[in-house]
Amino acid sequence: MRTLVFALSLCLTASAPTLAAAKEPPSLKGRHSPLPEGIGTTQSTAPIVLEGARPSSLVELHERFVESVEDDSRRAVLEEISRAHPQTQRDIKSLFDLFMRFPQPTVRGAVMASVRRLDPNDVGLEPAFMEYLKLSESEARIFGINGSFRLRSLRALPLIQKIAGQRFSFKSPGEAPVLSDKNIWWTQYEALSALAQWQGALALPLLRSKAAEAPSVAGLMAMYLWKESLPDIIKWAGSRGSAEKANEALTADVPTPALRATRTEMLAVLRDPRSDRELRHHLALKVGTSSTPEEIDSLLAEQAAAKDPETRLTLSAALFASRSPKTVPWLKKLSAEASDPQTRIGALLQLRLLLTPAEVRPFLEAAAAHDPDPDTRESAAEMLKAPPSQP
Repeated sequence: MRTLVFALSLCLTASAPTLAAAKEPPSLKGRHSPLPEGIGTTQSTAPIVLEGARPSSLVELHERFVESVEDDSRRAVLEEISRAHPQTQRDIKSLFDLFMRFPQPTVRGAVMASVRRLDPNDVGLEPAFMEYLKLSESEARIFGINGSFRLRSLRALPLIQKIAGQRFSFKSPGEAPVLSDKNIWWTQYEALSALAQWQGALALPLLRSKAAEAPSVAGLMAMYLWKESLPDIIKWAGSRGSAEKANEALTADVPTPALRATRTEMLAVLRDPRSDRELRHHLALKVGTSSTPEEIDSLLAEQAAAKDPETRLTLSAALFASRSPKTVPWLKKLSAEASDPQTRIGALLQLRLLLTPAEVRPFLEAAAAHDPDPDTRESAAEMLKAPPSQP
């Protein structure tokens, strides 16, 4: 039987979304904004702006960036660009020029941060994005998709649908032999991401179809259409031929409101011993991260009363994933009494996240001195020497 530390290893990272080139593809949404092949976000110190000073236009910022040769100056300009709301066609053309000329992640991230400030009230800027959607370069189309999505441009929608509806030549960008093929893959993925957010459930048939060609598209279904896609995800988890799609969907970063809207359905699967083991585990993590304090009390009671070992393990995964202070007494007991050494060390790791160094120290000292497993004693001793964990 799988040990609880396996559950912990997943739930400790469940709330920290990352991006790997083909594993976790990019999104048009603000908090999932990195783009492929050097298109990323930028984080730097906010520039000092004198009170009453007129903000620079994007045209002016473009010129300052191109003319600057110092890294600090360029970083400051990029920060201003990321905060600027495009106002004119010239602003859009300036952003596009930077996007195409400078593929570095910081530059493209700043440009896309500016584009994300657009909304349907800026529909007068539509012609520029329409022009870029019609170009052959993948990067230009990605720029056009992003801008058109922000504007909710009805004129651009058929063009985006055409890009999204093409057949994927490869299951993932990692399988593409050359950079141009990778960028074509990402362009289509971006189009599908836009439609998922723009059209909602209307885009679901297309997304299902494309997930069969490129499993990463299942992650888009989970991120933006979790409630509507959950029946598909459950079905995929029970099919050997759909395991990749299930994994992409179950490891996607799903908004908490969407998880809460399907809590009843997820709990039903979590409690069903006949359901796929990995499906139960991943849904347990999502139940845990989206639970209220009152629901944590219920999960603790249910875990304690569970007769089926696998169900008890699954409920334990939910409790670990919650990172709730209400689990501290349960974790203390596990750290001292669990029969499996990996479970004991997992409980100690979790306690380090939830307690102050002074509060957790006695439990680490006890484990380092008295745990029957030598590896656990060694790990506890190392934790005593390590810097405090950051919640």
